[in-house]
Amino acid sequence: MKMIKAFRVVLASLVGCLALGAGAAEPTISNVSVHQRWPWSRLVNIDYTLTCDDSNRVDVTVTAFNSATPLTLPKTSLSGDVDSVPPGARRIVWDPSKTAYTNELLTLFRVNLAPALSPAYMIINLAKAKGEEGQFTYLYDWNTVWYDVTNHVENMTTNLVLRRIPSGTFLEGSPTSELNHGSNEDRRQVTLTEGFYIGVFEVTQKQWALLMDNAWPSYFTNEMCRATRPVEQITYAATRGTTRTVGVIDTSSFMGRLNAKTGLTVDLPTEAQWEYACRAGTTGRFYHGIASPDLATQTLYVRGNENGGGYTYKDTGTNGIDRAVDDTKATARVGSYLPNAWGLYDMHGNVWERTVDNHQVNWGFSATNNPVYFNASSDTFTIRGDCFDQSVFLARSAIRVQQGGRTSGTSANQGFRVWVAIP
Repeated sequence: MKMIKAFRVVLASLVGCLALGAGAAEPTISNVSVHQRWPWSRLVNIDYTLTCDDSNRVDVTVTAFNSATPLTLPKTSLSGDVDSVPPGARRIVWDPSKTAYTNELLTLFRVNLAPALSPAYMIINLAKAKGEEGQFTYLYDWNTVWYDVTNHVENMTTNLVLRRIPSGTFLEGSPTSELNHGSNEDRRQVTLTEGFYIGVFEVTQKQWALLMDNAWPSYFTNEMCRATRPVEQITYAATRGTTRTVGVIDTSSFMGRLNAKTGLTVDLPTEAQWEYACRAGTTGRFYHGIASPDLATQTLYVRGNENGGGYTYKDTGTNGIDRAVDDTKATARVGSYLPNAWGLYDMHGNVWERTVDNHQVNWGFSATNNPVYFNASSDTFTIRGDCFDQSVFLARSAIRVQQGGRTSGTSANQGFRVWVAIP
């Protein structure tokens, strides 16, 4: 087999300075080495070390040459640590059989690797028109976002704040030994091959109103706090439509209008994407990583019923249910509780969150990639995360519940957050 006879290793060339948020370190690549697996294989290992802030991810651009002649390496010929790469020792694998150089002798093969820091946060200003300056803001540093979140209410009202989630592998579902394990929580290994953005917060009433002709459908109506509470009392169809294909949405739905405004591919997350984002690297019952928290600890993270059942928005008077209750009861202002390791709020409690999947009672235990479940004859969908009127101890990472009625079903305890494909 003819292929690469000799390699000359060239250390990575670095791109220019990036406009980073405060405290974010510029990424660097070092220790680059190239080695073909020949004679056992034509595959070529490109090893390197990435140094960057632990909270960020880096996309790596590979430029190849034979001496001074540039080579065309389509992205389909590259696998491994190319996109959304965390710091550490990494490897990219080049497959020459997917290029024009399968049997060509490349005696002076070399590569340059260039890091491009992937923005950790995308902020969409819903008050801006498509293409208007300031419609999109990208931030790299959590401290900058945290300041904006805690000091500017527009980040729960006029802005959609989204967090970039890296691709990866995790265990979906729960072991049978887990307290409150559900019979529909088969544990399986899931690999998500593409990263994505997901809402830092649940979509709020104000954000819904901005896109949906100033509609305010939510059950809870307190004028002092409604804008920052999660939207609920909306149908699945009004959220994304009734189609059963990821990314295929009705133009009149919230997602359809968001797509028209931004040009982005938007939708609800799949169940697997939702749970992966919720867990943020954890494997236990809750995203805070504490196996058996006491009530005081659990309620730092979860908006749920501290008494273990019943409805926290019922008053003691004659009205039965107080629609004008403030956000000390019922749904809370989004972001009121502590986030998970990826900076996502309210993945446990507040409102159940809808996913794009039809409900699948049992998915089995086999490992799978990018799972999503559609059943053309089913009107069901799956909700995740639990809500304010259920026990805080039921708000587990693996909990999943079937719901029906895509065009008619509404509830005061069901909302959603936005999923966006990485542009």
